[in-house]
Amino acid sequence: MPAFGCTFAQTSWFGEDVLWLAPEPDRPFRALTTALHAAFPRYPPFGGRYLDVVPHLTIGDRPPGGLAALEAAEADVRPALPVRTFVSRAWLMTGTRAAASWRVEAELPLGA
Repeated sequence: MPAFGCTFAQTSWFGEDVLWLAPEPDRPFRALTTALHAAFPRYPPFGGRYLDVVPHLTIGDRPPGGLAALEAAEADVRPALPVRTFVSRAWLMTGTRAAASWRVEAELPLGA
């Protein structure tokens, strides 16, 4: 897949548990997810728990300070938006809900 640019212009929430940034456009991220799942069909994203895998950049996920900590993080992040970046590689990561369990399994360079 070719490398691409994107912008993170707004915050969003999954319930009151996860604060995240929404990429624009999200189509290249969806295409990467689809391609990886096609290559490894026995390993669906997030264990197949979600019908629609929403591309996102997590800011915070149930921190010790709870909702108030996430709301404070959102207030800190919003003035710095939009963030523009160029995506030239993807990481294949695995992990569980356990703290500090996520790790990079592979770094996948994108095309020119």
